Amino acid sequence: ETITTDPFLSYATSGYVDSGENTDSECPSLPGGWMVFVGVCFGICLCGLVGNGIVVWFLGFHVKQNPFNVYILNLAVADFSLLLVFFLLLSIILIIIAFCLHNFMSFYEEFLFAVEFLCHFFDLSSLGLLTAISVERCASVL
Repeated sequence: ETITTDPFLSYATSGYVDSGENTDSECPSLPGGWMVFVGVCFGICLCGLVGNGIVVWFLGFHVKQNPFNVYILNLAVADFSLLLVFFLLLSIILIIIAFCLHNFMSFYEEFLFAVEFLCHFFDLSSLGLLTAISVERCASVL
């Protein structure tokens, strides 16, 4: 029946309308732009891991230890650890999406909560070491 008093309700229907969506669980997927972003993040993580690994290997085993080298070695270890945590987080996201592992979403949320502390710790360690290196170099110039 057509309602003539309100023009916005002229196409109103009566009866049951099923507004529910299909409740079958589908695999989550990332849009194309996010896949490019994740790929770039993977590339940055891998290059950073290789570069910091070389610095740790070189300064840890082949160079005479002095206070400045120890600062750089600790900075490389902190950065390597942070990149490793990011790489693991990205890997777990892609594994859950690629293999459609809905059961592991709660594991991922708990893992993310536990790793959050490590991310903050390694990030603040890197920033603190950069500050210490800068102050040390400026003090040596003065």
